[in-house]
Amino acid sequence: MTEATLTADISIIKSQLETEIVKYQSEIYLRQAKIHALDVFGNSDTVQNWLEEKNPALNGSTPAELLGSLEGLEQIIDLVNAIRYGVYL
Repeated sequence: MTEATLTADISIIKSQLETEIVKYQSEIYLRQAKIHALDVFGNSDTVQNWLEEKNPALNGSTPAELLGSLEGLEQIIDLVNAIRYGVYL
């Protein structure tokens, strides 16, 4: 195996690992968002519908679309808290 082949293989493995990490992080963010929303909305069907509906407070995005990043999760939690405390417009 040449050094170039080894370097290419390492690059492919790193890329695959990064993809898997992002996938698992997104799943964790989704679960956290569902936990917060379930406390406010009361049942999982309502939460699932809310996650999939476009929301003007999120610039027309759905909550689920933002759950690929920690910043998106924070936005969702802030929005859920705003709804919980009646400050959502």
